Amino acid sequence: MHEEDALPFNFWPSFADLMLSVVLILIIVIFIIYSVLSAGTVNLRHVQKRQQTMIETMADTYGAKPEELGKDVYAISINRKKNRDLVIRNEPTMQRFSFGSHILFPQDEYNLTAGGRAVLRNFGVILKKQLYQIREIQIQGHADPVPTSKHKSNLDLASLRAIEVFRFFQNSLGIDPAKHLMSATSFGEYKPVKRSVIDSTYSLSRILAQNFNDTQRSMNRRIELLLFYRF
Repeated sequence: MHEEDALPFNFWPSFADLMLSVVLILIIVIFIIYSVLSAGTVNLRHVQKRQQTMIETMADTYGAKPEELGKDVYAISINRKKNRDLVIRNEPTMQRFSFGSHILFPQDEYNLTAGGRAVLRNFGVILKKQLYQIREIQIQGHADPVPTSKHKSNLDLASLRAIEVFRFFQNSLGIDPAKHLMSATSFGEYKPVKRSVIDSTYSLSRILAQNFNDTQRSMNRRIELLLFYRF
């Protein structure tokens, strides 16, 4: 074949086709990312709606109105004495219900009072309607640093209380932990309400400082129920 018989190679149409392909791929990638982010936003709004339903229904049970303590933090008075008996904190896919130990247990005991059983039963009725939306339930026991006179330690007392709530949910409310993942654990006196999980500088002196008076100690004696929503 002679050189004059060879067809000339046109570089620019091939380059243009390549660039068009790249642009189309970028458009597809951007569309996929946008779709994923949009779906995430819709799911988060769905979780927020379920969280708000839990709060409002629990408040209605006691003829109360949720008190807004801050962004995504609410309190409900259960005994109608304007006490913050129940504090709820909403996070993107988790909701934390903090029950003051005074409404569930006698002092230094782990057996639920009649009133405590009633409170948990009311909460359980609401919870069971949302179980299909919840992937995990954590029950956490917390105490103040004042030594217990009836148990080995506050860690043991808080553990027994968390287990008591677990058994109540299982046996009295019919929440099956084999079907609905549920756990019970104890932090003893080592996690006051104001302790941040990202603070690595905590010490015993700081724990004691956050249990300086009766009000602080009362806030730190609690049972927390953590609901992790499906997302």
